[in-house]
Amino acid sequence: MANSLRRAKKATAKKTASAQPPTTSPDEAVPATVPAPAGEPAPAFFELPKEPDQVIALDVPLADISANPFNDRDLGDVSGLAASIEKDGLLQDVAVMHTAEFAEHYPDAAAEIMTKYVLAFGERRWRAHIALGVETINAILRDDVAPKIRRVLFVENFHRKQLSPVEEGRKFFRMHGEEGMSYREIMAELDLKTPAYVSRRIELLKLPAEMQAIVGTEDGPGVTVARNIAKSLDRPEEQMACWALMRDNELGLNEAVKHVRDGAGTSEEQLDVPAPRAPKAEEPQEPKLWNGDAEETAPAAPAAPKKPEAPTAHDEPRQRAGAKMSAADRDAAQRNNSSADRDAACQHLITEKKIVTRKQLDALYARTLLAPIQQGPARTRAHKWLREAGQAEFTIGDTDSYFEAVLSSGNATLVNRVTFVTALAAGEIRARDGRRQWDRTDAEHVRLLIEAGQYHPQTEWERDELAKFGVPFPGAHDDPDTPSINELES
Repeated sequence: MANSLRRAKKATAKKTASAQPPTTSPDEAVPATVPAPAGEPAPAFFELPKEPDQVIALDVPLADISANPFNDRDLGDVSGLAASIEKDGLLQDVAVMHTAEFAEHYPDAAAEIMTKYVLAFGERRWRAHIALGVETINAILRDDVAPKIRRVLFVENFHRKQLSPVEEGRKFFRMHGEEGMSYREIMAELDLKTPAYVSRRIELLKLPAEMQAIVGTEDGPGVTVARNIAKSLDRPEEQMACWALMRDNELGLNEAVKHVRDGAGTSEEQLDVPAPRAPKAEEPQEPKLWNGDAEETAPAAPAAPKKPEAPTAHDEPRQRAGAKMSAADRDAAQRNNSSADRDAACQHLITEKKIVTRKQLDALYARTLLAPIQQGPARTRAHKWLREAGQAEFTIGDTDSYFEAVLSSGNATLVNRVTFVTALAAGEIRARDGRRQWDRTDAEHVRLLIEAGQYHPQTEWERDELAKFGVPFPGAHDDPDTPSINELES
């Protein structure tokens, strides 16, 4: 009996010892996966995340660094950023990779790089240091991002600015061809609408360079028309001639394509656009002389006036297309005017520090979080507004560096202000996107400008859109601004 009790006590002691966590001395490192104590407060939302364990801080000579060949971002003027760094110092280190590590994944891109390091992130900061004439820059080593740096930069730069449809197509083509991403993966990565959005932009790359340069502009075709031209005609000069016929002669696509195909095999001069149609002048007739002959004793009876020909079934679609194009041009012009007016209203709201109620603020943040937005352009627009209003706090020209400084400042008032302005900019960027139809989210964005910023919609197009979603606006019974056809064509 005593032996059984002793064995039971020993088993209980073993279980208790195995259940206790291992003890560590003060000098022993704690694994990074060990969670923080339950009683420790959570970090503030504006604190920057800790860098990975493998990050190494360096002081690198500028001459030992090369720009990343995959960063096709428009860097702009770095003089303002250089002045900010000279005054306040570098607020965030650049990130570099060993060239050998980069070359292992992208040997062709690394073929002409002779420096020890390649930039991962922070090219504007690096170039600002070069402009200052300093010799070194603070950097962190991020060899871990080398396998995915091309994709990361593609995604990051895609959202930095409003790209043209053809520029989007080039981005998608590289992600598809060089990264091996499917159209659906590109759609998910970039938060796009459908895979068809990707494929349709890539189709634009079949067009000649001259037409690619004008797709989506006032002087060029829209995406759908451009794609259909590329599908219908193969030769670049034929595609250009087809668009010129549609633009200058108001022909439909099928008729313009037929006209160009009828001239197939002829010289390029014969494919040039004919001058716009003009009514034919009546040909002068030689007056008949009275010579007393019996056959010409009186002038011939005047011919009956020719009745205008009734429009044929072939002409009606073209007439309707012409009217539709004019209406589309008018709507586009009014939409652009409305965008400029709203931009000014947003800046007024920020500069004058207008009062926004808690309900309006909650609705704004809900729209920003739940509706698809373009974060890069929204941040750029918000940064611009804050600087122009004198409310940026930091004199930092680079948008990314500015937002990083705001997040790491610990200044809750500044964080809240920048958050509000960024959400406002996101709503405006979404509303001015001419590639999509307005929905209730856009109408509610304008409602905020009306209620908090005293915005008065002026164009017929915007008033119709607001009325469609039941948003009241001041001056609803006044005549809207409607540009004339001459103003649209000028």
